[in-house]
Amino acid sequence: MPNAVRHGLVTQRVIERLRGVGVNLNPYLLFREGVRPHQIDWPELALEFPSCVLDAPDMAAVANCVPWSTPERIQARLDKGHLCILLKHGERIAGYTWADFHEVNDSACDYELHPGEAYLYDAFIAPEFRGRSLAPYMRAESYRHLRDAGRHTFYSISDYFNAPAIKFKEKLNAEAIRLYLQIKLGRRQIGQWLLRDYEESRVSSVPPRT
Repeated sequence: MPNAVRHGLVTQRVIERLRGVGVNLNPYLLFREGVRPHQIDWPELALEFPSCVLDAPDMAAVANCVPWSTPERIQARLDKGHLCILLKHGERIAGYTWADFHEVNDSACDYELHPGEAYLYDAFIAPEFRGRSLAPYMRAESYRHLRDAGRHTFYSISDYFNAPAIKFKEKLNAEAIRLYLQIKLGRRQIGQWLLRDYEESRVSSVPPRT
């Protein structure tokens, strides 16, 4: 524990110990993406890993990427109007991410989407292609396809203590707009709370005009 104190990890250590007895504290951040411009350009990756929107011929290949996925589950998402953006390497699926146009479809979050917005979730990069900057490239391609579909503001969720994910969002110039806490006892949700609204904090910190 002293080492945790020195590195500011006390809260994380407490959460890990509570999880060991069945109490899950899940602090997470809601990010807004695509508002502030960022410079991302990978012409070599674009040639090697072209992007496209999921269509029927690739459904089985996407379903085979992870054990829990099936063509039926993928079709259910498509039937709800979700969009899946793929990265391909020849005939293989190098990565994908999903976008929901209707809601932030995480049970822990109550944020409502508006017209022209989308929630990005369930991103995947195939193990053999990791370490090649495909994640930020795929994000940029997702923005492009979503803008073509009439969406211009994007949201995503990251665990508060997931440092690599937070750093990834910062590189995208994403803005953390809300901090939530979800509590579960085993699999049963006890409650969820909005701990901080960063947008309200930014507004209240602006001095009044004189």
